Amino acid sequence: MKHFAPYAVLLLFVLATINGYSQNPGNKPKQFEQFPAVIHCTEAELNKVFGLSSGQPVSFSFSDNFSFGGDVISQVAKYNTLTSATVKSPVYHNSLFSISRRINSDNSISYSGRILNRDYFDGYELKKTADGHYQLVKFETDKMIKDCRVN
Repeated sequence: MKHFAPYAVLLLFVLATINGYSQNPGNKPKQFEQFPAVIHCTEAELNKVFGLSSGQPVSFSFSDNFSFGGDVISQVAKYNTLTSATVKSPVYHNSLFSISRRINSDNSISYSGRILNRDYFDGYELKKTADGHYQLVKFETDKMIKDCRVN
């Protein structure tokens, strides 16, 4: 008589794997589908939020006809060298643009940030190119934000 235990374990493993793939929330809508994968930014546009306080409106106009406007919902300064701001945009379904400005030891300024919304498939990350220019680069939000909920 043959032993069916190894076959049963293999079958359970295959069924568990298929079930795991079927729970992938890959059906989120794309919010920035009509915009390019890379959008160029100027430091002047990035810097305009840092003179504002919470509740004030701000609008960023980037290249490729992409603009992001909304209200500043937070402004935090740390150590006199790091300032972070968050802008919430009703135009993009309450997506958040979180941006930070750091003053480096040589008095140069660096920016970092992301535009994202958990309910949408795509977002943008602010990156500095090798030649020192800034650009927003599209990314998949599920690769950046891990879901830690227990079902």
